[in-house]
Amino acid sequence: MRPLRRRCAPRWRKPLISNLPKQRTDIMDNASVSAMLHALQDPAGLPAPAWIFQYLNVLTWSFHIAFVNLSLGSGLLAIIAFMRRQQPAWARLSVAMTGVAKIAVSMAIVLGVAPLLFTQTIYDPSWYTSNVLSAFWVIFFIFTLGIGYTMWFVFYFKNHDVSHAAQAPDTTVWWATGALSLLIFDGFIMHVLSYQGLFPQKWMQWYAPQGVPVMNGMGIHAFELPRFAFFIVMSLTMTGVFLLGYARYFRARDDFPSDYLDLAHRIGVKTAYWGVALQLITGLLWAWGLPAYMQVFTQPLFWLTLLLIVGVVLYARQVPVGGSALQAYSAMAFYALMALVVSVDREALRVAYLAPFHYDLASKPHYEWGAVVWFFATFVGVGGSLVAFYTTMLWKAGKVKGLYTADRTVSRLGDVAVWINWTWMASFFAIGVWAYVRNIL
Repeated sequence: MRPLRRRCAPRWRKPLISNLPKQRTDIMDNASVSAMLHALQDPAGLPAPAWIFQYLNVLTWSFHIAFVNLSLGSGLLAIIAFMRRQQPAWARLSVAMTGVAKIAVSMAIVLGVAPLLFTQTIYDPSWYTSNVLSAFWVIFFIFTLGIGYTMWFVFYFKNHDVSHAAQAPDTTVWWATGALSLLIFDGFIMHVLSYQGLFPQKWMQWYAPQGVPVMNGMGIHAFELPRFAFFIVMSLTMTGVFLLGYARYFRARDDFPSDYLDLAHRIGVKTAYWGVALQLITGLLWAWGLPAYMQVFTQPLFWLTLLLIVGVVLYARQVPVGGSALQAYSAMAFYALMALVVSVDREALRVAYLAPFHYDLASKPHYEWGAVVWFFATFVGVGGSLVAFYTTMLWKAGKVKGLYTADRTVSRLGDVAVWINWTWMASFFAIGVWAYVRNIL
């Protein structure tokens, strides 16, 4: 008996299933995206109403971007002034801006923690998913930030006073150029991480194109150059108004020549001009590229932002050389208001991007009012007392040449700050011990 042979299709005939279009598994409709976002939210929920975190996010981000702008703008000016260091005034300006950039970078890092925490609290699906998709660049950011800051310190050690600046070789500027380039690149990484989080409908497409997962985390999937450039050129505006305040502040000291401070003032006005002009160009390009459904050109907030940007330079222009302290410092306050409104714009755009997916910030509320009270007590009490002490002390010490002796007001502020911190630490450990004993008994 012959064995049965399995019938096979002729080689020229392809299976019918191969003629069917492949089903795309990386395209999601709005309802699916909405369900995904809800599932990805932290099940622990929010310990307080979402609007509190939104307001704090907007406020703290405006502080952060101010020092980011100051670090980049003063760093660029330090490089330009270093290349003209044969003139004593420019050499002195390079030394001053090198020190400003060094401090501003550290302040930008410290003040960047708060908005980061608020972002990952209320926008945790967006932030964590974007970090996973570009995990390589998240780690790379840490290394390049450390390398860039170290390179700036090398430049600082070679350019921390006028005598060192005069003796430094021309190649010294490459330390500063490399540092500034790395810091700008780090800003681009942060831009990518934030921007990718605005497109949850594309996350699956980026993670598994054509159904094949990509696990290396090396992808840079979305960025918007006008948006990124807007925040970078904003550094010129910040540095310009800072120079106005700098020139006015040090007129109280005899060791700061008036011609040097006049130069700083004039450079500040010109720098603010360039910053505002470039902000308007990049801002309009950014607005032009936004989705049509946002109707950004009909929004009052958009026109208010443009008005404030132009207002900064118009106000800076009318501040006279050697003018009053109120005039000079008001220009800095004008920038602070503009930065705050820009921060509001940024948050409003994030809400608009996620609106089609009905992302609910407060979908899982689990309020813990004790934690909220403790947070604000720490924020206002501990933070407020320390900031008040250090700000007052540095303000008065900077106006004195040589050794500064604290007056009665500064001494009392220091005592209050120390006692508040000791009280806070004692309360913190007391609550911890009480909670531990209560739970084990």
